[in-house]
Amino acid sequence: MLTADDFKLGMRKLALPVAVISVKSDEQRNGLTASSFCSVSVDPPRFLICVGKTASAHPQISIGEGIAVNVLSETQHEQAMQFASKTHKGERRFSLGEWNTLHTGAPILDDTTISFDCIVDNIIDDVTHSIITATVVAQKHTDNMCLLYRDGKPMI
Repeated sequence: MLTADDFKLGMRKLALPVAVISVKSDEQRNGLTASSFCSVSVDPPRFLICVGKTASAHPQISIGEGIAVNVLSETQHEQAMQFASKTHKGERRFSLGEWNTLHTGAPILDDTTISFDCIVDNIIDDVTHSIITATVVAQKHTDNMCLLYRDGKPMI
């Protein structure tokens, strides 16, 4: 039978884009680093995002308001590490980079490859994660190449 460690090793062979999933609710910002996201459809433009239930941002994200998928550029390794940190939580995670908003009020990081501003449509409660579907209502992009994650670390 396949073990969790075997599955993790297999998934680490994949190169995946790195994103900061960000949220603002009750006037507080939070976020996390993720590589578990993908497009669902083009018309309407929708995303699927998986968020671990132990993530500090999970309670705010699970409220179901606006969220942003900020796909990091190759130069944003520090932001990836800061949002993955167990010691930095909430507003402290936003100390690097310039942050703005588009439509929903979710935090949008400047200089990303692309940032998608989304409205949460559905949250599916799974065993260890929440599976979120969201409609993209705005986006902002640059010509920067995206930061990739492979072998358990960002590729820089």
